[in-house]
Amino acid sequence: MSDTPLSERPDHRIKKERAHDHTLGLRNVLNIIFMIGAIIGAVLYFFTDHTTLGVYIVLGAMAVKMVECCIRMLR
Repeated sequence: MSDTPLSERPDHRIKKERAHDHTLGLRNVLNIIFMIGAIIGAVLYFFTDHTTLGVYIVLGAMAVKMVECCIRMLR
């Protein structure tokens, strides 16, 4: 039998603190770049005559998102 009193909660119910994610700041910046790029690209595509430029901007934003996903998976 353990020495833990019955009035104490067992460890498995307490959420353990995660180790500090050193890539979190970089991933947040990449996500912000992705969101801004996607919005600008969509606005250019749907509301101006520069549809090709809008497509290129959205594709660039998607490339940034793929980099962020790779960082998340490799962590």
